[in-house]
Amino acid sequence: MMQRSFQQLARPLRSVSAISRRGFFGPPAPWTPRGGIFDDFQHRINQLEREFFRAPFAAWRPFQNAFDSELFRLRNPIIEEDGVKKFKLEFDVRRFKPEDVKVSTNAEDRTLTIDAKYKDAESSFEYSRKVSIPEGVEPKQITAKYTGEGTLLFEAPYTEPPKPELPKEQTLEIEHK
Repeated sequence: MMQRSFQQLARPLRSVSAISRRGFFGPPAPWTPRGGIFDDFQHRINQLEREFFRAPFAAWRPFQNAFDSELFRLRNPIIEEDGVKKFKLEFDVRRFKPEDVKVSTNAEDRTLTIDAKYKDAESSFEYSRKVSIPEGVEPKQITAKYTGEGTLLFEAPYTEPPKPELPKEQTLEIEHK
């Protein structure tokens, strides 16, 4: 009698251990229906599991790359179009109406500031960027355009700033004591 009740208790534990042995998404349990769509689905799940655990946080790479490309544009705002160099920056402000976006330049510290705020009963959004204006761009000549796709586009002519004169080679006198 005791042995029979032990077998009854052990039966659910065997099924739990079978599930735990197969891993997170692991191979299908023996009772899983087989067939075209199920095999394809299981194959895709296994592929996702391998990719996820192969490189931690690999799923976040598209967002990281988008951020990297924005940083690259901010660090390199001087481009060449049709043989002419110019200052050009673009910002995605599609969440905001044109009247919600405020732009200013400061000639003293050579910065361009973009602030946008939106608030309604259910949500609120804020966007703020402060960008250095490179030498060779006159802050008063920067133009701003809000496109229909929600992109804020800044452009200005760029003139190569004069290179500072490097000191010529000179001989230094040595003092003898």
